Amino acid sequence: MKSKIETIEFYSKALDKKMAVTVYVPANYVDGLSVLYFMHGRSGDENIIHALEMQTVADKMIGEGRMRPMLIVCPRMENALGLNAYGDYFFDEVMPLIEQRYKTTTRFIGGCSAGGYIALNYALLHPTMFTRVGGHMPAIDDQLDDEDLHYFGTHDVWEANNPLSLARQCSLPAEIAFYLDAGDEDEGGFYRGCALLAKTLKARGVQVENHLNKGHHSVQYIKENFEKYLLFYGIL
Repeated sequence: MKSKIETIEFYSKALDKKMAVTVYVPANYVDGLSVLYFMHGRSGDENIIHALEMQTVADKMIGEGRMRPMLIVCPRMENALGLNAYGDYFFDEVMPLIEQRYKTTTRFIGGCSAGGYIALNYALLHPTMFTRVGGHMPAIDDQLDDEDLHYFGTHDVWEANNPLSLARQCSLPAEIAFYLDAGDEDEGGFYRGCALLAKTLKARGVQVENHLNKGHHSVQYIKENFEKYLLFYGIL
């Protein structure tokens, strides 16, 4: 049986509208696989699974024995940074839908740009839910930009959801591991946020790797590094 990409559309009670997820199902799928939830950036959607050619890359790496088979789930998160009702949508609707349908086991979460922020925020707010966490050119910073205030409403809400703050305060289990990376020419300077977060996590004895690679803040950067991400999530 070949691998496939499935699109699941459903009505979200949390958001009061139709939403969708795309799912990479590896060849010879069996129940009990791990699942990677991978979040898109601000202007993206669940079709990031196609934009990054995830099926082709994952098929190749699994076929070569470089990563274990797993599901990859890309939920539509819209331009909301995963906040407010989007948290209910993800935890109360997306995760149960996927995990009941595919009988999954271990959970991983990652994302790029704003999706990297979402992944880090969710993992640090719920540190026992995910064992591997990735922020790929994640939109994290130690100061709130005025243009981002509308997402949060107040500075206090921003602070309460900032991965840099959460990493200093939350309880972190020994088995959780983080992968951070950004391009050295990232226009948002998010490599600085990665360095700060890595420093905080290391000081707390948490497994973390931080990579400064060549490149800009772009889809091309993510495509060029996607195999490295799957090596982290799908470690044998």
